[in-house]
Amino acid sequence: MTEFRETSIGKIMFGTNIFVDQIGTAFYTLLIIVTIKQKRLHGTCHLLLGIYAVCSLLSKIQILLPFTLFMLPGSGKIPRLYCALIQIIPVGGCMNVCSLMLIIGIDRMLAIFLPIWYYSRNKKRYLKIMFIASLSFPLIFLGFVIYTAIQDPFFRNVQCYFPDLVGSDGGDILLNIQLVLICLTLLCYILMLFKLFYDQWKGKICNIRKSLYKTLAIIMSIQIFGYFFSLSGYKIIKLMSLSNIPTNILNIIVNCTSSLSSTVEVPVLFVVSSAHNLALKDEFNWLYNQFFKDTTTTSVVYINKEDAKDA
Repeated sequence: MTEFRETSIGKIMFGTNIFVDQIGTAFYTLLIIVTIKQKRLHGTCHLLLGIYAVCSLLSKIQILLPFTLFMLPGSGKIPRLYCALIQIIPVGGCMNVCSLMLIIGIDRMLAIFLPIWYYSRNKKRYLKIMFIASLSFPLIFLGFVIYTAIQDPFFRNVQCYFPDLVGSDGGDILLNIQLVLICLTLLCYILMLFKLFYDQWKGKICNIRKSLYKTLAIIMSIQIFGYFFSLSGYKIIKLMSLSNIPTNILNIIVNCTSSLSSTVEVPVLFVVSSAHNLALKDEFNWLYNQFFKDTTTTSVVYINKEDAKDA
C-alpha cells in the first residue's frame, strides 16, 4: 500500500500545512517582541497573553520535525526516544495553550468579580501562581510522554506525530482534557457576561472593564472556535475509519484551518486592544513615520504657499 509521504498530494498538502503554520510563527514572534519591549504591556493580563504567544509559537514550530522526516528520503522514521527529546518542549507548549486560555479567563473573572482584591494583590507573586497553575496540563502530557517512551525507547516506527509521543490511549485522554479546558474557558466568559449585564442593570458598569471584556471575548471566541473545530474534526475523522491517504488529507485540512484561526488572533488583538495597538505603533514608530512622511511634508508646504500669497 502506498504511503502518504510517497504521494505528490502528500507533499503538497504537508508543504501547505507548514507554510500556514509559519505565517502564525511570524505573527506570534511580533506579539512576543512587542510585549517584551513595551512597558504598557507589562500588566498581568498582557503578560499572560505574552506567555500565551510564546506557547502558540512553540505550537507552530512543532511541525518542523515531522515535516523534515516526511520530506527527506529514507524511512521517514526515528526512534521514539529521540522524537520525545526533540518534541517535548514544542508540543508541551501547544498543550500549555489550552490551560493558559483557562488561566486568562480566570484572571479576567477575578478582575471583574473581585476588583478591590485584584488591584491590591501582589502582582509578581500572583503572576507566578497563575503561570505555575497553567503548567499542570503540560505536566500531564509529560507524564504520558515518559510512560510511552520507557515502554520501548528505541522503537523506530515513529514519525513524531502527537500519538507517537503519548500513545493512542494517551492521545484520546489529552484531547478530552483539552475539550474540558475549552468548555471551562467558555464558562468563564459566560459568567463574566452575566456579571457585566448585572452591573449595567445596577448602573455600576465601568467602560474600561467593558472594553477589556470585549477585547478578550473577541480573542477567546476565535480561540474557542478554532479548538472546538479541530478537536471535533480529529474525533470525527478517527470515527470514520478511512484509509491512510484520505485520513491524512482530512487531518491536514483540519490542521490548516485550526492554524489559521489561531494566527488571526494576533492581528485582531492589535486592532481591538487599544494597549496593543498603541504598543505596536510605539515599537514601529519609525515605520509609521516613513509611510506618512511624504503626505505630511506635502501638506505643510501647501499651507505655507497659501500663507505667502495672502501676505
